[in-house]
Amino acid sequence: FDSRGLFYNEQDDPLSAHLFAIDGPRWHNLRPRLTPIFSGAKMKLMFPSVLRIARELSRAVHERCAGHVAALEVTKLLACYTMDTIGSAIFGLECNSLRDAKAPFVQMGLNAMLKKRIDYLFCLFFPELSLKLHIKRTPADVEAFYMRLVKDTISHREAHHIKRNDLVDIMVEMKQKYERGDTAEGLTINEIAAQMYVFIVAGFETTATALVLALYELARHEDIQCQLREEIEEVIANYGENGELTYEAMQKMKYLEQVMLETLRMYPVASEHLRRVNEHFEVPNYPKHYLPAGSQLIIPVYSIHHDATYYPEPEKFQPERFTQEAIQQRPTCAYLPFGQGPRICIGMRFGRMKLAVGLITLIRNFRFSLAPDTPQPMQFKNHSFLLHPKEFRLQLEPLS
Repeated sequence: FDSRGLFYNEQDDPLSAHLFAIDGPRWHNLRPRLTPIFSGAKMKLMFPSVLRIARELSRAVHERCAGHVAALEVTKLLACYTMDTIGSAIFGLECNSLRDAKAPFVQMGLNAMLKKRIDYLFCLFFPELSLKLHIKRTPADVEAFYMRLVKDTISHREAHHIKRNDLVDIMVEMKQKYERGDTAEGLTINEIAAQMYVFIVAGFETTATALVLALYELARHEDIQCQLREEIEEVIANYGENGELTYEAMQKMKYLEQVMLETLRMYPVASEHLRRVNEHFEVPNYPKHYLPAGSQLIIPVYSIHHDATYYPEPEKFQPERFTQEAIQQRPTCAYLPFGQGPRICIGMRFGRMKLAVGLITLIRNFRFSLAPDTPQPMQFKNHSFLLHPKEFRLQLEPLS
């Protein structure tokens, strides 16, 4: 099941033909060439950029608190943080979203994720008709912005012979291969734009949502927040550098890992996954049950994560569900926030690092609690195919 069966229209909508959507030989050829950019070694190289922007996030929150307890809507700030980390660490771009409220990156990212939901459903259920109708899923303003951004970035790298050992370097190499006639290993500028587009758009909204929902649950559970803060300070004291977070220290925070895993259990941002059956499949041990070739499957991630068979009292936030002992008692398929198998999220490591560094930085610097108007339970928007919370406020107290 290595096909998603997603609609894309490369001729009319070039940004839709990205790694997340394409299938078959094109996907098999492209995926291993992009995977190294998210290796463990690359994460360690990206860590300083992510930490620097997390500190900018902390400063931005401090400015809004002005030294006092304040009720703040933090969703937009967290989206700025994740957008800036993606731009800097992967693309070598300074998005400046945290410093410049008018910077277009976050708004364009939101437009890409939240606009045209009806088109998404129509294309999903009627792909052939959608192609004949020349339907474009990417909003015109989003396409123009990202096509220009990618072309300018590639041109600047080539003109000034800049190398940063990042995703853009790989894309420049693929472009040059295509221009030399190597169509098997090379990519056109439109194909390059599609890959860079999906890494930006898919990576910023998902992590920002996970981060704000983790803070929401920590605000609801002061005991868990205190335990997490104690672990953070203890680990940094033992493994940090001059009282500051290091990559090695982050990796040793076991309770932090449990908090993140439980957040994504309760709130899987991608609440369902799609797979297409490539060939006739008989269900093992059930000879009368089969999946015809061409069938579209919907894996209900949210429902699986809230199945009391695997997670007793699933509506409760309990990080201890993710001790090693507890994890080993559940089947692997009972936890799917990033998918499984060959189509598992390629940026999973980077997403988890952004989430971890953001949480560590904020929990070290602020105490979170519920504001009088904070909704319980969480309320979600209904116009996104991702789990997207409605705007809400949390109460923040700066820590000395």
